[in-house]
Amino acid sequence: MKRTLEEVTFLLSQSLALFCFLNLRLVIGQQQTFRVRPNDTEVLKGQTAILHCQIDNKQGQLQWVKNGFGLGFDRAIKGESRYTVIGNEALGENNLRVINTQLDDDAEFQCQVSPAIGDPHSALQAAAYLSILVPPQSPRIEFRGSSNTSLVEVAVSQSEINVTCIIPHGKPAAHIKWLRGGQQLTEESIQNFVDKTSDKLETARSILTIRPRKEFNQKIYTCQGTHSAIDSPITTSMKLSVKYAPETPDISGYKSGKAIKTGERLTLTCRSKGGNPTAYVEWFKNGDRVDSSHTRRETETVNVYSFRVDSSDNNAIYRCDAWNDVSEKRLTAAIKLTVHFGPMSVQILGPSHAKAGETIVLHCRTSNSNPRATISWTKDGKPLTDVIASPTYEADTRLGGWITLSNITVRLVGNDSETTYECKGENGKQRPTASKTLSVLYAPEKPVITGYATGTQIHTNTILTMRCTAHGGNPLAEVTWWKGSRQLTERDGIKCQTNTQIAKKYSQCQLERITKQGDNAVDFVCKANNTATPVPLQTVVTLSIQFPPKNVQIKSSPVVGKAGQKMTLTCTSASSNPAAEITWTRDDKPLTGRETRTVIGENSGLKTVSILDIYPSAADDKATYYCTAKNTAMNQAETIGHVISVKYKPVFVKVDSRKSVLEGDSVVINMTGQGNPKVSKYEWFRNGAKLVLGGPKRNKVVYFTAVGGVLNVTNVTRNDRGIYTVQAKNAEGASNTTFVIDVQYAATITHISPNQLVNPGGRAIFECRTDANPMVNNVIQWSTSIVGFNMNNAKKVKITNNNQGTSTLTVYIANRSTDMGYFTCKTQNKIGGPSTKRTALLVKFKPEADKNQLTKAASAERVTAKLSCLATGAPKVQFTWLKGKTAVNVTLSKYTTEVKELDLAKYESILHIHNVSKSDYDTYTCKMSNSEGQMPSVIDFDGQSKPDSPSNVKLVNFTHNAVTLSWQKGFDGGLPVTYNVRYTVVGDNSYTIVGSIKKSVFTFTGLSPGVNYELTVMAKNKQGESGYNSKPVFVTTKDGPPPFVDEVKGGDEAPLIIILSVCIVGLILLACNALLIVFFVRRRRRKLEKGDGSETLSRTNTLEMYPSSDRPLYPGGHKDTESCSTYDKSMDDYTDSYRSFDDEEDVKRIFLPPLQTDPYQPTANTDPYASRGPIYGTPATVDAQRSFPVQSYYDSSGYKANSLPRSRFEGDASNPDDNYADQLRKNTLQKKSDRPQ
Repeated sequence: MKRTLEEVTFLLSQSLALFCFLNLRLVIGQQQTFRVRPNDTEVLKGQTAILHCQIDNKQGQLQWVKNGFGLGFDRAIKGESRYTVIGNEALGENNLRVINTQLDDDAEFQCQVSPAIGDPHSALQAAAYLSILVPPQSPRIEFRGSSNTSLVEVAVSQSEINVTCIIPHGKPAAHIKWLRGGQQLTEESIQNFVDKTSDKLETARSILTIRPRKEFNQKIYTCQGTHSAIDSPITTSMKLSVKYAPETPDISGYKSGKAIKTGERLTLTCRSKGGNPTAYVEWFKNGDRVDSSHTRRETETVNVYSFRVDSSDNNAIYRCDAWNDVSEKRLTAAIKLTVHFGPMSVQILGPSHAKAGETIVLHCRTSNSNPRATISWTKDGKPLTDVIASPTYEADTRLGGWITLSNITVRLVGNDSETTYECKGENGKQRPTASKTLSVLYAPEKPVITGYATGTQIHTNTILTMRCTAHGGNPLAEVTWWKGSRQLTERDGIKCQTNTQIAKKYSQCQLERITKQGDNAVDFVCKANNTATPVPLQTVVTLSIQFPPKNVQIKSSPVVGKAGQKMTLTCTSASSNPAAEITWTRDDKPLTGRETRTVIGENSGLKTVSILDIYPSAADDKATYYCTAKNTAMNQAETIGHVISVKYKPVFVKVDSRKSVLEGDSVVINMTGQGNPKVSKYEWFRNGAKLVLGGPKRNKVVYFTAVGGVLNVTNVTRNDRGIYTVQAKNAEGASNTTFVIDVQYAATITHISPNQLVNPGGRAIFECRTDANPMVNNVIQWSTSIVGFNMNNAKKVKITNNNQGTSTLTVYIANRSTDMGYFTCKTQNKIGGPSTKRTALLVKFKPEADKNQLTKAASAERVTAKLSCLATGAPKVQFTWLKGKTAVNVTLSKYTTEVKELDLAKYESILHIHNVSKSDYDTYTCKMSNSEGQMPSVIDFDGQSKPDSPSNVKLVNFTHNAVTLSWQKGFDGGLPVTYNVRYTVVGDNSYTIVGSIKKSVFTFTGLSPGVNYELTVMAKNKQGESGYNSKPVFVTTKDGPPPFVDEVKGGDEAPLIIILSVCIVGLILLACNALLIVFFVRRRRRKLEKGDGSETLSRTNTLEMYPSSDRPLYPGGHKDTESCSTYDKSMDDYTDSYRSFDDEEDVKRIFLPPLQTDPYQPTANTDPYASRGPIYGTPATVDAQRSFPVQSYYDSSGYKANSLPRSRFEGDASNPDDNYADQLRKNTLQKKSDRPQ
């Protein structure tokens, strides 16, 4: 491999170094020494540090020591993944490398070499300190407990303040210095501290003492930190705000003593300089604040107040105040204004009216002015001088300036009715005037009312307009309307006007109002007066108002009546004009009062009083009597209804005398009585006895509860039926009513006769009783499960019903083979489902061993073995066990026995042999006995062995690709048994085997259509195998799958039109099939009627046309982890009835078409009946496969109707087609049974 020039150079340098090192060792000798000693080292936290240690002629062992703790002699230091000894060990390089340094690495490290062998003084040791540098965090300034302070405020009056700068968590601590305005501080007091923490970090703290001065205001103070781990300083700053008071304010804009005029605009400026913060500046006028707005600048505050001068500013003091937060008091400056102004107005005081010859004084008064104003008078425009008094002056202390006053005296004469006097005030350009007109007074004429005349009748709520006019008078009269003693106003509809024309002077007031009931017989007064009338002049009208009664009242005496006793109702109408007429009604029927009268009512109307006497009954309680009061003149009426209260003892209304309820339901019966007063107590009785409420519980619920007159019966039972009485009481008495609770319940059997044991040929009588409500006809029916037993055979059976719930069944000439079995009594009455109980007829016969009885038993030693003995017999079979010829002593702990009744007349006795030993292996005899005789059964008990072969292997069903087999378990050898099944095509010696089957039924799937197969079964246990059964089962699968087996793909995704189409086509095909069946059946009937004995229809086809309804729904193959799956979706469309096999709870149910049988076994090539597949067995063997005796199903003709397949739908016996089909099947079976065997 080629090497680069750099690689060659590197190798040469390494070789040269090694050569020099070896020669150096030879020169120095064998003494180990330091070539490079470790030095103190600083490194930033997280970086890599290397402590150098190089040894010449190292003979001892080298290790690094940290703070006196050895790190070990391994160059890869254990327990410290960050520590490694690096370098060329052959060159004596033993440098300690520490990566990702941490604070706990800050320590003293020693490079130590142990002494050489034989030289204890040759040990080496050198120390160095590894310092871990940690940059500090950002600095912060604290002042009076506040951290990260950026602004410090202090008053100039304070002597000094302390400001602290903190730079935390550095290693080593940072160095701090202070700057002001960028210049380092030296004259201030600075104290520096270092605070250490437990994690080796240090915090630098520096305290700066400042003595506040004005020139320090707004200065920037900077804390600056430096550290060996950082390149540039870290800083933080604060601003110092020194607070001090402002200077005294200065006012500009007005010169003291200068006169200004009202209306001029004056601008005053107040300026306050200095201060931190700058000052607040406000203006005051005569001590009242007038302006607080001001403008703050960096070094001063200015408040400019501009206003328009008025008279109130004369001699006014304007003051400017300035202050800030540190001022001890406000600083002020003030000016006083001088203002000239004339009077704004004059006023004449004195009367405006007087009678002729009277003397009056008029007073003229000016408003304030500066300087004083002068006053002059005129009369109708002419100056007056002789009647003027000397003016006087008053100082206006509130508004400033002077007020001038002047008076004149005037005497009125007849021709002075309208004289005008004028007063003028003058000051410079201001000349305000005022005038007053004097009049001579005289009275008006008497007022006149128009619009209504006393005595006129008008209706209430009518608009009435009246006018009152007063002519003449000086001044014009004041006209007023009065209702009685109350003066009317505009709110009452008053509108007034005057006419001042000389020829038609008058005053007029109009009264417009809607008449009210209260206006009737009331005086309305019109009054006219002026200052010349000592007493008002007046005119009066009296109104006549027609009004209906506002309301009607009815009072009853007594307030609460009693049934049958007199009550008096008094109806009183409210006041009416004219008097109202009263009528009485109840239920729109008029009633006649006993007495009617009138009395004086309100508003001068009349009240009408009518009295009605009644004698109420219970039905009148809460009845309403109406009283109507009508004003016939106005055709208006008022009606009121009065509900009377009548006391009476309780009554019951709308009572349901019969209440039907289903048993188990709950019923609420409302028998609430009515009474006045209300019913206070209810008592309930059943069949004359008092009913206990809230007492016994039924299903944890109190089933009789009552609230008032409502009875609640929960979970009703038949015991609750009966006649119930409810009694209601109140203060007036008590009343009763009765009702019936009819509890309806489903029929239940209360008694059935026990099993009847009779002698052969004897008679058995059974009785069945039922309890039902209602009790319908034929409430009891008898049936039996005995095959072939005809319940309608009058010679054999008699059934008697008494229609009272009792039925008797009598069976004559009892026979074991035809009559022994169960009889069922069923009762039903259309409520709920039927109730059934069964009893049995037993015909005496001596014990017989069951055909399934095993003659062998096996068990291992030291376990408990079980020997089973099966027997039938009547009466009950008794069992005795023998070992050899000696009776088994069941009282010993060695043995225990138990007897079970498995079915009617079928029993099992089990002998348990505990802790089996070899001596227990023997021949055991089970002795079965009853009163009719006895019979032994022998069982050979031995050790465990291989099992016997399965027996009775038979074909259950088959399709085009599946075959189902079943078999009977044989002796298991005392061990758990599994089965192997195999099949092969006939003529082929290769088998397909399925093993580890635990059940006695299996379905082979995946077979080929139309192929003849051979099938066999074998049992095995731990001791060995039984071998396959000697008689194989042969079957030929069908040629193809049945129709309509295609699955509908897509599920719910199939369109609706496809589903509908399939349904319609299916219905059409079904109808065609039905027509074809009817056609062929009727054609066959015609041929039979003609005596045609030819057999053109095979039994195979007959069975296809009439599939058995009692044939079992054969289960499919066993589903097990060790066996093959026997489920095939192509079988899903085959359905049949169901039959259970051994261990049926674990059998998977596969639906297959019915098996077809024939009385002999032909080949597919010779038998004309084999076109649809092979058919095996005789009628006897076929029925034997169904597990019932042949004699129970075949009579002498070889036929019993119940043993043959029936129509899938049970037919009517009266239907000729059904009868014909049954006869056809019977004939077919008879002919085939006659064939040679």
